[in-house]
Amino acid sequence: MTAMITASFDFWGKWRQQVLSAAGLITLFVMVMILIRPDTMPYLTAEPFSGSSWFKDGINLAIGGFVDWAKPTLRAISHVVEEAVRGLQFGLHHLPWLSFLAIVTWLGWRLSGPGLALLVAASIFYMAASGLWIKSMNTLAMVGVAIPLALSFGFAMGVFAAKSKLAGRVIEPSLDLMQTIPTFAYLVPLIVLFGFGPVPGVIASMIYAAPPITRNVMLGLQQVPSELKDVAAISGSSRWQTFAMIELPSAKKQILVGVNQSILASLSMVIIAAVIGGFDDIGREVLVATNKGSARFGEALSAGIIIVLMAVVIDRLSRAASDISRMKKSLSSRRQALIITGIAIIIGFLFPMQGFIDAAASVFRVTEAVINDGLAQFIKSYGIFLDLIKNNALIYVLLPMRIGLEQAVLPFTWGVTFTNEAQIIYLIGIIGTSCLMLFRGQKAMGLFLLAVGLIMFRGFTALPWWAVTGCVCLAAWNTSGLRLAAMCFAMMLFITLFGHWADALYSLYLCSAAVFICMVIGCPLGILAAKSDRASNILRPINDTLQSIPLYIFLIPAVALFQISEFSALVAIVLYAIVPMIRYTEHGLRSVPTQLVEATTAQGCTPLQRLFYIELPVARPSILLGLNQTVLFALAMLIIAVLVGARGLAEQVNIGLRSGDTGLGITAGLSMAFIAIMADRILRSWASNLGRSQ
Repeated sequence: MTAMITASFDFWGKWRQQVLSAAGLITLFVMVMILIRPDTMPYLTAEPFSGSSWFKDGINLAIGGFVDWAKPTLRAISHVVEEAVRGLQFGLHHLPWLSFLAIVTWLGWRLSGPGLALLVAASIFYMAASGLWIKSMNTLAMVGVAIPLALSFGFAMGVFAAKSKLAGRVIEPSLDLMQTIPTFAYLVPLIVLFGFGPVPGVIASMIYAAPPITRNVMLGLQQVPSELKDVAAISGSSRWQTFAMIELPSAKKQILVGVNQSILASLSMVIIAAVIGGFDDIGREVLVATNKGSARFGEALSAGIIIVLMAVVIDRLSRAASDISRMKKSLSSRRQALIITGIAIIIGFLFPMQGFIDAAASVFRVTEAVINDGLAQFIKSYGIFLDLIKNNALIYVLLPMRIGLEQAVLPFTWGVTFTNEAQIIYLIGIIGTSCLMLFRGQKAMGLFLLAVGLIMFRGFTALPWWAVTGCVCLAAWNTSGLRLAAMCFAMMLFITLFGHWADALYSLYLCSAAVFICMVIGCPLGILAAKSDRASNILRPINDTLQSIPLYIFLIPAVALFQISEFSALVAIVLYAIVPMIRYTEHGLRSVPTQLVEATTAQGCTPLQRLFYIELPVARPSILLGLNQTVLFALAMLIIAVLVGARGLAEQVNIGLRSGDTGLGITAGLSMAFIAIMADRILRSWASNLGRSQ
């Protein structure tokens, strides 16, 4: 009986591999033929459902009906949230900057000591001296209301999901959507529901910042040892007593990690909410200054530094608060710190030092003017070189990827014509080289070369929808099975039903270009960091900085140097998305077993042979996880890059936001979320399969 079962499993496994191989070959052959001669089968290359708008119209009708039905409740919620923001704003405006500095510095000293206190004091002094104190407090007022809402909502969802399996099955995919739907898409329906102003930003921040605390609450409660629960049950504790006195204290450390992550996410989202206007905060200052390009680079930089400092201070304070042991200080030292803080608060009210702040602000304005003049002089001197970089990248890389070599190679762009003979030679070279690699057993490289070559020939925006869907579903089936393939097919079908296929292809093109650049630059840097401790020490603070600063800040240098263009959007995406590629590559190479390295060295392998034939193959699962994160980071940054020249789905979300078209914003946002989820699941499954095989 056992032998029969084993034989049946072997038969199924062999049959599955044969089906996958046959389907892969058929799909590959048909795709190659259609990409080479699309005019022979126009009905297969046309975009399906191109005029479909009933999804968007249905969403708009549903939202409109809901607003009419729930208008009193929505107005009450909006009034409560806005009054909370305005009340906190009033208090922060009337609290002298020196008193605020004293209070927060004392808190930093109390939590972690003089190091954190000095960082906090310097950061707050910068906010005051920059002349942007009121705008900084406006941002802080929104954060001060958004964070408690996000933590309360996320904590409740986490407890509910941990205690109920049914709730967990519903909440977990909801968290995936909350984290992958572009942040601007949250604002579209919220503007319709609550109007313009700070309320949509606060509620959107709650939605965006809830998943980290929810996931950590779920994880922390699930990791509570069952023995502790059994002891509590034997002792006669009620379910509430067990939860409050046993489970929560045991999960406290994990929950505090989620609190820290939710606070940072909330700050990031509140700043993004400045796009809708209605609140004069730091986010709006950065946005307005950035849109002026190099003319106001100094102002954008000053405001951007405030955002970074605010994020760093909140991050460090929340981390320090999670380590309770640091708070154990002597009673006398606490009294001294409290007395000094009280004196500083009194001095702040009695002597507001407004003249000093005005003088410092004037120095900042002069400094900003000097920075603007210096950048203008730099662009004047090296503008030709910067334009050369941008134009060459657009003409020789981005344009062929978008519309294909067949249309991009023209006399006024490349200086030559891509004749029919040249096209035939190009295709023969690509297909022949790929077949040679497949014949030699280099399956992955052969298919990769064929895909890149054909995409460069036809362009991303000319890819037929059914072929892309078939390849994605085949990849999902090959890495994870039929369930993931069916999910990918449903998501691709919804993208076409939404009428966003062309926009999805453009977003895929720009993200692919950014991810490719991240791989070309990030992998070598990760290898260098793994091989050199000095390089690792240099790259680590750079990576920390790139990951901790809000997304807006990446737009500032890109726009200042290259103005508003598609290339500026690409630069901003690369700056944000390159960090995971560097870090995961370094981690994967440093995790290679030392016994394996010593064995290859003993056999006489050179360092390059050891790297390419041993270390990189062993580190592939980790590198693939880094690629997965790079793709997700690129998609997250794409929605911000729309402000400086990106188009596609991000542009549709922004149009929906500006025009109040809820259906357009939600369908475009869901399409981006579907792309992110499919990429995440396929790459993660691929990495997991490689890890198991090793």
